[in-house]
Amino acid sequence: MTTPHRVLVAADKFKGSVDGATANAAIARGLSSALPEAEIRVRGVADGGDGTLAVLLDNGFQAEPVDVAGPTLLPRRSMIGRRGDEAFVELAEICGIVQLPGGQLDGLGSSTWGLGLAVRAALDLGVRTIHIAIGGSASTDGGLGLLSALGAVATDADGELVTNDAAGLLKVAELDLSGLDQRLRAVEIVAVTDVRNPLTGPDGAAHVYGPQKGLTPEQVLAVDAAMARWAQLLGGEPNIPGTGAAGGVGAGILHGLGGKLTPGAPFVLDAVGFDEALAGADLVVTGEGSWDEQSAHGKAPAEVLRRAHANRVPAAIIAGRVTTRDGLAELGVGSVTALVDLAGSAETAMREAERLLERAGAELGQELGFPSAFQNG
Repeated sequence: MTTPHRVLVAADKFKGSVDGATANAAIARGLSSALPEAEIRVRGVADGGDGTLAVLLDNGFQAEPVDVAGPTLLPRRSMIGRRGDEAFVELAEICGIVQLPGGQLDGLGSSTWGLGLAVRAALDLGVRTIHIAIGGSASTDGGLGLLSALGAVATDADGELVTNDAAGLLKVAELDLSGLDQRLRAVEIVAVTDVRNPLTGPDGAAHVYGPQKGLTPEQVLAVDAAMARWAQLLGGEPNIPGTGAAGGVGAGILHGLGGKLTPGAPFVLDAVGFDEALAGADLVVTGEGSWDEQSAHGKAPAEVLRRAHANRVPAAIIAGRVTTRDGLAELGVGSVTALVDLAGSAETAMREAERLLERAGAELGQELGFPSAFQNG
């Protein structure tokens, strides 16, 4: 292609280094330095994990302060997003793993109670739709805390209330949903997620994500069995894709609240007007901290590439590291840059990510003088 006149920068966060807004701004600065006559547009993207709310707040949603509880039930001030009659709640922002005190994992004791408080706050705003991004959770409670905060009652075999966490899930024998907040009946609840795991089994919430949240091998087996009983109490199937997301919150929303599940990346790209920004673009630049085998499975940059390819717009990738290039050429990707290669080490790449992203953007702009590097797909 000839030197582009319109470039769309749409990268996700570089986890552990810089957020998406910082990454996109740095890439855009670099491109602008090499292509001063080009129009550089920026659209932040995300897939439903931590950072999704920040992207939406930069694209038309307004921040609403809320009093909630973190994953260990400590009271905290947080926020949700609102646009018209729609609210957006990010689990990671409310009670996610990034909110654990001192970063100390608590596999059995972490709860989604705070998420339920945030949903109640959204109901207080009088909205008609509540989207809940459920990535980045600290808990494996099946949504027990979420439902309890909204009025559900979970008891053990002796009729005593259980705790609102995975430890309580191990004991729950009865679930009464009749006390759920009546306002939920008039509101559409949509869980936004980037994973397709079922609730139980080897690919389920406990086995796949439990160890990351502090569960021991013995606890993983116990919680997985508890999830099967939990599915029966909810009246739903445990093998539905997505129900295992966020430690089983997907099941709590789908079966307990009568909500829906939707893929995160397409939802966010639609919410930020990505397709409108893509119109007329000569090149799309995307990326994230690690471009690996998981990138093609529900991640935002992969959705960016799919949409660019469908509109015959060439693409480039700038990532912290790149471990695979499978399928990229077929998606019209003509350039792949890894910050690790520019920095010489992973430690430097993470420490100096913003500077290196700007450099990568500048070098990409210079590379665009070679038409053979980019071909419309």
